[in-house]
Amino acid sequence: MILPRFIRKLIAVLRGGVSPVIIFLSIMLGFWFGLVPGWSGVHTVLVIVVLVLNIHTGLFLLSAGIAKTLCFAAAPVLYHVGVWVQSYLSFILRLLESVPVIGMTDFNRYSVAGAVVLGPIIGGIAGLLMARSVISFRRMLLKLEDGSDTFKKWYSNRWVRILDRLLIGKRTKDAKSLFTGKTKYIRKAGVALAVLVLVASVIATTVIKDSIIKDYASSTMTRANGAEVNLDDLDISVLTGSVLVSGIQVTDPQNPQNNQVSIEKIAADASLYSLSLGKLVMEQVEISNVKFNQKRSTPGSVPEPDARQKPAVFDPCDFKLTAANLSKLDMYIKDAKALKEKLQKLRKWLPKAEDKKTATQPKQIPQKYLDYLKARAVVPASPRIMAKRAILDNVQIPWPIFGNSKVLLTNLSDSPKTAKLPVTFEMKSHDTSASINVTIDYSSQDQVPKLSGTFDGFDLTKIQSGLSSNAGLIFESGVASGQFSGTATNESIDLTVDITIRDLKAKGQGKGVLGLGSKTTSQAFDALTELKTTIRIVGPVTEPRLVFDVKGLMDEFKQALVKAGKERLANEIDSRLGKQIDEKLGDKIPDEIKDILKKPEDLLKGLGGLLGGKKDKEE
Repeated sequence: MILPRFIRKLIAVLRGGVSPVIIFLSIMLGFWFGLVPGWSGVHTVLVIVVLVLNIHTGLFLLSAGIAKTLCFAAAPVLYHVGVWVQSYLSFILRLLESVPVIGMTDFNRYSVAGAVVLGPIIGGIAGLLMARSVISFRRMLLKLEDGSDTFKKWYSNRWVRILDRLLIGKRTKDAKSLFTGKTKYIRKAGVALAVLVLVASVIATTVIKDSIIKDYASSTMTRANGAEVNLDDLDISVLTGSVLVSGIQVTDPQNPQNNQVSIEKIAADASLYSLSLGKLVMEQVEISNVKFNQKRSTPGSVPEPDARQKPAVFDPCDFKLTAANLSKLDMYIKDAKALKEKLQKLRKWLPKAEDKKTATQPKQIPQKYLDYLKARAVVPASPRIMAKRAILDNVQIPWPIFGNSKVLLTNLSDSPKTAKLPVTFEMKSHDTSASINVTIDYSSQDQVPKLSGTFDGFDLTKIQSGLSSNAGLIFESGVASGQFSGTATNESIDLTVDITIRDLKAKGQGKGVLGLGSKTTSQAFDALTELKTTIRIVGPVTEPRLVFDVKGLMDEFKQALVKAGKERLANEIDSRLGKQIDEKLGDKIPDEIKDILKKPEDLLKGLGGLLGGKKDKEE
């Protein structure tokens, strides 16, 4: 019975012209290819190497088949080796992630990380053993051909040579050539074939990549939003790097019938190098036609809320505060419930609190056998999608202070913690003078990123309608500016806000401010044209408390009341004295003297000088 062609080719390796070096490389690359689970960038690179090098296809496929069987049989081993690699050799994985095409591999899977290290080791050992066996066999064959007349006579029979050719195949005519022949490492036809494979890969990627990246982007945004996020279309050009996304709908988790935001189109240019690593990095993103609170054609899906995400009960001791100066939002905001709902939505996009579990160990041992091949490291994955600069113009902000505005965001990504770049948010109103800048500093070494920023041009009259009657103030004019700093996570917030109000004009209502009553509050603000104070915002994100600098405010009001009293007394004296002078003296004295007499303060200063009193020093 004639042996299959595949088996004959393998047997022919022993006495054919395949170099031991090629035998070693074929088996090593085959084991590496087969041991890595699934299909990834590593597999693509190995296929290209096999095509370019003069690799023995039979040995490669046989080794890959054996290694793939070993991959499933030794899944727990790959898992535990991957855990060790993630803990102690992570720098190797980070290096591989920076290599084009290979960087597309998901090295956060423990089995993949383990196989990438074990594959070439096991394959190298198997390749060395095979190469050594082939060399030993060829030496024995050479010894028989040169030193055994019986073997020469037996092999000279025609039926033996015919049977050998039928069963095994072609062999070298001279055994000496097995050791003296020149090895060819590059396969010329393979180079052309590799180019064709790359072209076919680009075409295939163009056809299927958009849906894969679209699904990844949609699922990532859905997890962050806590409700369904839809993308109508996503188109990426591999050759030019242009990116076009249209029809983005972000479901409102509190009201799945509506979108909390919808975007008509996003256009950008992506880095070709990043695309070769399986990442989407866009230098500048243009975002157009942003709308809020729009009706959806069909309700968006909302996954079950995670009980662990519920904010903790507020305890002032956690912030080293006494309960004396604390106030709830309900005290100052007319519709505090609506504001809390907006804070609940904002909470999903704030940095997560530091996880107490270690990042280098798996959460738990897989329960099912195949889970060993799927388990992933708990460390955040490196960013796969990033927008270095995103511009949104003519955005209708549903807040009277801003209205139609321009928004600029930088360093947005699906994993800002591992990107280690400061994320910034800038908004400038086209309708008013209001602006705000916010920075979340992920580049710092702190476990919780610092939040800081500035604001300017906040017209207080535009927020008056949103203030509760318990706020104690009615703003008639005033522009607020200032700065803030602190921390804000999806669990709690602790911000210190330094506020400066200029061109201030306000009056008291209800109980006034700080229990002063509306009348006293109005008297104080009659003399206050500028106010500086500090407010601290602390507590759970959805239930923050306001902590006022009561002592500083009281000092400001006292000074204002004293000033108001002096001015009122001086005005009253001026008024009464002027009336008496006009009635008694009339036209009997010149106007210049009459004006001096109407200003008692100047008159007294002049008399004091004549009497030898001290003159005020002027700077």
